[in-house]
Amino acid sequence: MNAMMDLMKQFNDNAMNSAKRVGELNMKTFETLTAKQTEVLNTCFETNSKNVEAMSKAKDPQEAMAMQQEVLKTCSETWIANVREAADLLTATRDELVVIAEEAAKQVADSSEKAGELNKQALTENMAKATEAVEKAVAKATEMTDEAVAATKEAADKAAAAGKEMADKAVKASKKASA
Repeated sequence: MNAMMDLMKQFNDNAMNSAKRVGELNMKTFETLTAKQTEVLNTCFETNSKNVEAMSKAKDPQEAMAMQQEVLKTCSETWIANVREAADLLTATRDELVVIAEEAAKQVADSSEKAGELNKQALTENMAKATEAVEKAVAKATEMTDEAVAATKEAADKAAAAGKEMADKAVKASKKASA
């Protein structure tokens, strides 16, 4: 029974460890994505500020348009790089979650197998104890039956002897009376 309790404790510890790992991975992913998005937004705001400053210095609409295109290009490149990095991060996170899930599944399978073995062992031990108890009870019942048979035989022998003695006395008395 202690082995089963140990197995249940190990199973619970493994489940908690897996949940903790998933929580830590989720937090790390969230923090990394948030930091990346903040970085991208800051870059775009800074670029926009520089663009406003540069536009105020532009000499004609074509120069202003060229500056805006440059800002949009820089911001777009930053966003595209961020999306790629986020996709890579999410792929790595998914891969790590798969590893955690596979480890947890293996631990569950191992625990189930061990539980089956422990249950089989307990059943075997309990059957052996039950068989031993039945054998002891049968032996005791046989002993008591033998004692009862011996006592009954002894009583029957005494009764037969007493009956014979009485019959002999009756026969003697009958012979005396007829003589």
